Amino acid sequence: MNVDSRLSPRLEPLVLSLHVAALGFALAPPVFFGAVVAPAVFRVIPTHDMAGALQSPILTRLCGLTEASFVVLFGTSWLLTRETGRGMRALLTRLPILGFFAALVIRQLLIPRIDQIRTDAPGLIDNLPKGDPARVLLDHYHRLATGFFSLEIAAAAVLLVVTARLLALRRAAPPLPAPAKPAPRILDL
Repeated sequence: MNVDSRLSPRLEPLVLSLHVAALGFALAPPVFFGAVVAPAVFRVIPTHDMAGALQSPILTRLCGLTEASFVVLFGTSWLLTRETGRGMRALLTRLPILGFFAALVIRQLLIPRIDQIRTDAPGLIDNLPKGDPARVLLDHYHRLATGFFSLEIAAAAVLLVVTARLLALRRAAPPLPAPAKPAPRILDL
């Protein structure tokens, strides 16, 4: 049995549009949060405790959105790379997995632990001495969250570059020849 593994030409624009939209949701909100929202909140809010309490639910929802975007990116990448080389397919299907797990670690493991440290601390984190175990642990988890957040953004950025490369390769490829029309039959009388 010969199964055609190509994506239907009618579905390809839809899958590609979904891929690009998911790529936008995987890249733009985390970059905006990391470059604009987080620094502004820490600059405006008087204490780091209050700023962290404000950002925690925002970052949790952002990670949920990013996880969903990476799931969609995995599916669309799988469909879009059915006819490409193994290297292109490997990148476009493994990067969404990396981004998904980076966001999942932040949302499920690091944010709850940071919130717990903040609530269990004997006072404001800002007022604790530098060597206090709660402050040291909070700084450690914050660095981990920042690292995973950077990993998430890097996965989305590399996905953007590889997707652009995939589209450039498709555009540069010569079009498939049209099927030959059958020659008209001449009546032999």
